[in-house]
Amino acid sequence: MGFRFRLASFFVVALILVQALTGLLVYQVTRHELIGEGKRRMQEAAQSFAHQFEDMADRAAASVQVLALDFALRSAVAQHDEATLSSALRNHGRRVGATQMLLVGTDGRVEVDTAGRWAAGSPFPYPDLVERSLQAPAAATVTWEQHAYWMVVVPVFAPDLVGYIGAAIPADNRMLVQLQQQSALPDNIELAAADATGRFAVLARGRDRSQLAVSLGANGRLPTAPAVVMVGGREFVSQAVWLRGARHSPRVAAVLGFSVDEALEPYRPVAAAWAGLLVFGLTVGLVCAWVIARSVSRPVEELASLARRIASGDYSAPDAPARPDELGQLASAFGNMAHAIREREARILHQAGHDQVTGLPNRAYIESAVQHALAARPQEPAALLMLGLGRLPEIIKTLGHVVSDRLMHAAGARLQAPAGDSLVARATETQLAIFLPGATLEEAMTAAHRVVEALGEPYREAELTLDFAPAIGIALAPEHGTDAGVLLRRAEVAMIGALHSDDAVVLYDPATDPHRPERLSLMGDLRHALEHGGIELHYQPKLNLQQGRIDAVEGLIRWRHPIAGPVAPDDFIALAEETGNIRRVTRWALGAGIAQAARWMAAGHAVRVSINVSARDLDDPELPNRLRDLLRAHGVAPAQIVLEITESAIMGKPETAIAVLRRMADDGIDLAIDDFGVGQSSFAYLRRLPVRELKIDKTFITHLARSREDRIIVSSIVELGHHLGYRVTAEGVDDADALAYLRDVGCDHAQGYLIAPPLQAQDVGQWLDPARWPLPAATET
Repeated sequence: MGFRFRLASFFVVALILVQALTGLLVYQVTRHELIGEGKRRMQEAAQSFAHQFEDMADRAAASVQVLALDFALRSAVAQHDEATLSSALRNHGRRVGATQMLLVGTDGRVEVDTAGRWAAGSPFPYPDLVERSLQAPAAATVTWEQHAYWMVVVPVFAPDLVGYIGAAIPADNRMLVQLQQQSALPDNIELAAADATGRFAVLARGRDRSQLAVSLGANGRLPTAPAVVMVGGREFVSQAVWLRGARHSPRVAAVLGFSVDEALEPYRPVAAAWAGLLVFGLTVGLVCAWVIARSVSRPVEELASLARRIASGDYSAPDAPARPDELGQLASAFGNMAHAIREREARILHQAGHDQVTGLPNRAYIESAVQHALAARPQEPAALLMLGLGRLPEIIKTLGHVVSDRLMHAAGARLQAPAGDSLVARATETQLAIFLPGATLEEAMTAAHRVVEALGEPYREAELTLDFAPAIGIALAPEHGTDAGVLLRRAEVAMIGALHSDDAVVLYDPATDPHRPERLSLMGDLRHALEHGGIELHYQPKLNLQQGRIDAVEGLIRWRHPIAGPVAPDDFIALAEETGNIRRVTRWALGAGIAQAARWMAAGHAVRVSINVSARDLDDPELPNRLRDLLRAHGVAPAQIVLEITESAIMGKPETAIAVLRRMADDGIDLAIDDFGVGQSSFAYLRRLPVRELKIDKTFITHLARSREDRIIVSSIVELGHHLGYRVTAEGVDDADALAYLRDVGCDHAQGYLIAPPLQAQDVGQWLDPARWPLPAATET
């Protein structure tokens, strides 16, 4: 819907609304006045009808009274001549229009009924009319079998009171039509009375048959003041007037009404003329609105076209003719805006794809360019070099980002020559990337060594001399990936490997990638195995060298993957520590080890079980509480459990670790330092630790029988441990000479494949027999 159409529509709709509101207002005012006038007329008509109706009743009563004065009739009444009475009553009844003539005795009982409705001797149903007739002829409107009648009662004297004559004159449709013809009464006149259910039924009606009484009396009452009512989809002004009635007959009301729709009928030609004028006015208004809208909208549409052109990226100047008015000024402003946007967009696009420090393309730019090149030539070889400056993190910490930015700028400038036409970009704050399309491995290695050579000369600035220490990782396409993001990541992995090796250039090796997707899958599989019993503890016996028996075991986690088979503990334990799942693994190991210790104790074997604890576990203040709950749940004494921790785990956060370890030691749980001698030992912390055991690392035990230096170290550790009150255990004991030496120097326990490999729980029992362990003789050293 264009602007021109909307503008024209606005004018037309405004005109239609004004005309419609005007017509509605005129209609409502006219209708309101007609209804008001109708109500006034209705009050007058109701009063007039009541007077005429009652007047007709009085005239009928007078006619009946003349009958009562007839001598022959009075004689027949006095003589009780029923034949003469019946004939006279019928003749006189026809003259007054009565359909029923009655002779009522002075006792109030019917003696003669010309219509045969009431049997002779039955009580007259309207005794109040009999009483009233003694003063004057009594007339009332009564109902009988859904019809209305004037019931007239007059006394008969001969000369004394000898009876009463009653006449039932129908108040029917004919009578109502006669009244409407004789006076200006409404077309809608109905006589109605309530039935036994309280609803009003029509007894007689005039010319119109709209059932006003039924609609007005729906709630059991009739309005005695003019009211507006809808009957049969037509609107009426209506009013009810109650007629004079008898005590023992339902009261009869006259309901009058006139149609509002009929009253509005004379105005319909005026409305038709009004509608014609409205259509004519709308036609003229539409033409005028369209002309005005066209003259106003054309320049606006041209400006809208210019805006769409700018939105599509076309920033050329507008070709619309100059105008001196506001629209011309707006067009000029649009042109200036387009020029400014063109310059600003070019600047933003350059900034979005380039690094502000070095002026080189950034990571988003090179990723997009590499992806485009790989998609265009998917089968051609390509190489991506990721260059890292090993000294840069230290330079940033020492000298700040200002110096590091200048160093990166200098590195980028030096790469231009060895890179040639290849794309060079700044991938991260400390890394540069070079993309070599079509390069083989040999060409990539050659280019990488040229880059290392270009950065071999230190960077000098004032009194500063800084080495670049370049390290380059290479990823090849399509061998290492066909996606730019994958190549960048894998080149970065290779670069990190170069930073930690003696080679300045390293090719990506999937086997050494710590971020392989299968490692993520392995972590999910590990969680599933923990929850569904896919992991178990094996137990490696520890020989008491002084007593010659197995009195302790170390719990070692074993996992057989359903697809990959056995998974080395070093692989999934390290991954669990990296992903934060090591605490879940530790909780499982503690639960399984303590439960097994309880089973051995129930079988009569007092075996201490050692469980390894990670550095992340020592950050958990809830570990002592959880361990205490497990011991209590399985009924295991704290002395039956040993927790093994490494020196590095303690050195990471010594204060936190020492606090957690002391809480467990206070509960009676023994603590052991694992792999003692190869970590970052600190005797200042060692003397503060609540440990009870040192485990000599297997690197000192492997060549113990042949290495004098290893024997001296082991002997010193054993002596140091005993002086500090610790038990000493040697790991990795694989030959008998080493075992004999350990016994000779007083080592407490030995653990290794010479004694037993890690065993399933059900196989440990056969190793607990002391007769199985005759101690070997000591060897000369």
